[in-house]
Amino acid sequence: MPTNSNGNDSRRAALEGVRVIEIGTFISGPFAATLLADFGAEVLKLELPEGGDPMRTLGAYPPDGDSSYWWAAMGRNKRSVALDVRTPEGRDVLGRLLEKADVLVENFRPGTLDRWGITLEWMKQRRPDLIVARISGYGQDGPWRDMPGFDRNAQAFAGLVHVTGEPDMPPQQCGLPVCDFTAGLWSAFGIVVALMGKSRHGPSDGNEIDLALYEAIIPFLKDMPQRWRHQGRVTERTGNTPDYVAPGGAYRTGSGDWIFISGTGNRVFERLLTAVGRPDIAAAEQFQHNRDRVAHRPVLDAAINEWLGTRTTDEAIAALQAADVPAVKINSIADVMAHPQVAARGNFVEVPDHDRGDVCMPAPVPRMAQFGPTVRWTGQNLGESTREVLQAELSLDEAQLAELRSRGVIHY
Repeated sequence: MPTNSNGNDSRRAALEGVRVIEIGTFISGPFAATLLADFGAEVLKLELPEGGDPMRTLGAYPPDGDSSYWWAAMGRNKRSVALDVRTPEGRDVLGRLLEKADVLVENFRPGTLDRWGITLEWMKQRRPDLIVARISGYGQDGPWRDMPGFDRNAQAFAGLVHVTGEPDMPPQQCGLPVCDFTAGLWSAFGIVVALMGKSRHGPSDGNEIDLALYEAIIPFLKDMPQRWRHQGRVTERTGNTPDYVAPGGAYRTGSGDWIFISGTGNRVFERLLTAVGRPDIAAAEQFQHNRDRVAHRPVLDAAINEWLGTRTTDEAIAALQAADVPAVKINSIADVMAHPQVAARGNFVEVPDHDRGDVCMPAPVPRMAQFGPTVRWTGQNLGESTREVLQAELSLDEAQLAELRSRGVIHY
């Protein structure tokens, strides 16, 4: 039975009837396909017969398990077809599957599919209006086209790592693969835009989406490009203290916990300083504008720290929230998953799995009144749907399947 955290009618899937072929590994391309599958697209995940997607090996494993818990979430709602598309026979099977597909998602280094004979022209011969989404380290053109790239490289290349961490410490990567996941999100958005464009404006000769991993972060760089271009200023690391607003950042309570407080805007600033017993600072002329508050940040932080030092975490957060000041504990994953707000929103779901019992995973987002996402099943075993798909879609009989299997072209 579908698991639907949003409470809407799981039979109404916005992308039902959209057929996607995913030839991807690890995170970015597969995550794009996962998002489409969550909203009802039929996704065929093509994996090499020997080992499949290396994503199966990442992260924690269940006892005696063959693949990770992470795979159960990343592979959800997809049908695994173990097919070696590098072989002539495998490429022929792919070509026949493409005739009924709307979208192909891949995230190999540029030129990889071409070397296997799977060129854009070859794909378009089989499906002229095919939408092809490509994610790679640095994009399909440019002088760095052929450079290898993973999430950490993309974070560093795009400028994210340079501004992350404490000023007197080495630059710090983000603790999560944000470029990979965000690239998947941008690609899924591009695919839906392409599908909508085709639906509204009629048949086309297809579309190609070209996204570099580092480009996933470029739109998030706030005013850093303008500071450099127009003022010659390079944005540097400021740790947990934002450089564009004050007061705000990470502060320690009397309990020893860290909390994050935002004092953005004149009204919130006034409420914050009043809550910590310093309305005089809020009223002072030198703190009436944000630029002046940034310049005198130490005075503001000293007042906040003095007040926090005599209060427990619960007392501090309760007082600040009562004053309508944004303040939260900096949560560990244990804190996040135990929080009543997260429980009320259904942000994590338990999904029955064929050999892991119930597997916990993040619920699909966003919530929608209609056509919301569902988790229908967890990541399949390698090649679990090979026989079913090739029989139903291509009418291959048992003898043909056995021949392909004996030659290592397919696995089931």
